[in-house]
Amino acid sequence: SSRSYLKVLGILAVVVAIGVAAIGYVTLPEFGDPVRGPRGLEDAVRDHFLVNEKRTATDITFYTCDTYYWARVGVERRPDIKTNPIYLIDKYIAKASTGDGDTWTIVATAVTSPEMDKPCS
Repeated sequence: SSRSYLKVLGILAVVVAIGVAAIGYVTLPEFGDPVRGPRGLEDAVRDHFLVNEKRTATDITFYTCDTYYWARVGVERRPDIKTNPIYLIDKYIAKASTGDGDTWTIVATAVTSPEMDKPCS
């Protein structure tokens, strides 16, 4: 009787494992879905905005694309600097792709039209 009990328990374990695998597969992010960025990507984006764009990033949302991560980045407005209108824009997009190892290549652009603010575009 213990042998038949182990058979039933084994079959039940296989069915549960298949169910968990199916749920995991169905919930994988697809092209253009918001995701949590890989380790180090958010820091790399924040550093890029501080060093290259001279802006402080506030909110960052990552989206998964084919070979890169697309990010919608909120930045602080700078109305005190009136000589450059770029400082009045509070939203950027960034494309981040991985290079060798843990380095990220980030290209950022200010959002100047609603068409630019579509993930993976």
